[in-house]
Amino acid sequence: MHLPDLIADLGLILAAAGITTLIFKKIKQPLVLGYILAGVLVGPHLDFLPSVSDSKSINIWGEIGVIFLLFSLGLEFSFKKLVKVGGSASITAIVEVVIMLSIGFAAGKAMGWSTMDSIFLGG
Repeated sequence: MHLPDLIADLGLILAAAGITTLIFKKIKQPLVLGYILAGVLVGPHLDFLPSVSDSKSINIWGEIGVIFLLFSLGLEFSFKKLVKVGGSASITAIVEVVIMLSIGFAAGKAMGWSTMDSIFLGG
């Protein structure tokens, strides 16, 4: 892979992300949705727009994008907010997990699966 190809792909990705950021800020929608739309627009599946078609380049920029997204989420993370909503969020999460496990287990048993297969479906 040549460096100029990566830089050209970066320019295309940043241009699409910038345009979708402006649009999504204007219509007051979450920016992550704009970034997903930008990824679809510059991806290899739309032929009428310039796109990033090299799968290695897509993988490299995708991994770098995930790293930056996780970094920015880490910067916004607040232990005070976690402590404030921790109790109710924990109870909600536990109840949801138990209900989903039960539904999956019951569906597996209803289809005549073994206990282990039903537990696997539920989990």
